[in-house]
Amino acid sequence: MTHILSSVPLGRTSENQIPVKRMLGDLRCLGRQDSFALHDSLAALTKRFETDSCCFAVVIWDKPGEPLAIVSRDILAQELTRPFACDLYKHRPVEAFLKMCNNPVLRINSTETIEKAVTITLSRPAQYRYEPVLVQSEDTWFLLDTHDLLVQQCEVLSASIEEVNLQQQEILAAQLESELLHKQLVTASRDAGRAEVATGVLHNVGNVLNSVNVSAAVMSRTLQESKLSNLGKALAMIRENEADLGTFFTSDERGQRLPGYLAKLCEILVAEQTNVVEELRLMERSIDHIRQIVQMQQSYARSTCIFESVRPADIMEDALRVNLISFDRHNVKVQREFQEIGLVSLDKHKVLQILINLVSNAKNACKLNPLNERCIVARILSFEINGIHKIRLQIADNGAGIKPENLTKIFSNGFTTRKDGHGFGLHSSANAAREMGGTLSVVSDGPGLGAVFTLDIPHQKERSS
Repeated sequence: MTHILSSVPLGRTSENQIPVKRMLGDLRCLGRQDSFALHDSLAALTKRFETDSCCFAVVIWDKPGEPLAIVSRDILAQELTRPFACDLYKHRPVEAFLKMCNNPVLRINSTETIEKAVTITLSRPAQYRYEPVLVQSEDTWFLLDTHDLLVQQCEVLSASIEEVNLQQQEILAAQLESELLHKQLVTASRDAGRAEVATGVLHNVGNVLNSVNVSAAVMSRTLQESKLSNLGKALAMIRENEADLGTFFTSDERGQRLPGYLAKLCEILVAEQTNVVEELRLMERSIDHIRQIVQMQQSYARSTCIFESVRPADIMEDALRVNLISFDRHNVKVQREFQEIGLVSLDKHKVLQILINLVSNAKNACKLNPLNERCIVARILSFEINGIHKIRLQIADNGAGIKPENLTKIFSNGFTTRKDGHGFGLHSSANAAREMGGTLSVVSDGPGLGAVFTLDIPHQKERSS
């Protein structure tokens, strides 16, 4: 049995990777059509097209099993209009016609995606590029017009516009939430009346806001440079020629180039969407850290710690990510020396607050070195002392170093050696370390010899349920 499928409008979907079998479900089957065997005459095949205007192609079977060939209305007309071809072949078996035109059969599994099916279809030789294809769904064969695949792909690409617009709204909402959290932070700091706490919190939020701003800038630039407008132009071109798409795609130079362009455009839009989604994920993590900083400031009087199961390597990577853009801009190389450590119970946001400050300071200390001599080393290890398990997190740099007389006052409130510094970061970090029962220390051999900051925190064992 040959199933002939008509070209009808397809329902719009927001999925980027829908299978061909979904498309088959949206098409209207015109009913049973007779199969043709090799011994049937070409005249009988021609009569089928003349009597059935909805039939766009027939499938040739010689025996049960897979089909041997597809003969479309267009390829038949093209071959028979050649000089004397009609007289020579019309009353001979179909086999003679197939040897003449050598029309290959393209088979596609119904589980393939629309995008993959279009790519396979358009990879055929130019003379067969827009010929129908056979789609196998379980034990049933479907005959599908190539133009239906192209129209469906256009519908999928069009639907992606709505997804990107929704993501843009989410970006704006995240930016507004970030601004709101910052305002709440400033208000809470003023109400508290403790300048030391307020300035420390603002310092930490400022570091994290750098990461939020970078993510927002990347997403904004991606959307501004998006190729979505080109998709609209392509769809408009198809709608202008929808009365005769076959001629447009086979004869018009713009139509011949359009499918390949749409395939490349689809890859670009998928890459843009992946980039935006990843930046949204990073922004959510940064905003969550800001929220935790605000909560810590609002409950500063209790000096409580909120422990959760985390991997130390994940916290270190988050701290490095906040400064990632600065590392690239100043050509600072980062070396990781992580001991394999599983889940431990730590106050994640306090540890992250300390590491962000240490990494930022190390980056600034390296900026005076030559471009190819700026390096930061991040280390993680575990150890035991007097029966107490501890985690050690270190940030080492080969930068400006510290004078011996400054080592004893570097953690004091307001002390700084930088012209644009405030002296709040290391002071608040040392306080946070003490609140967790840990210590923050520094070692330096002197000016120009770098420094190593070490955070030691007791390892809180997991509580049994």
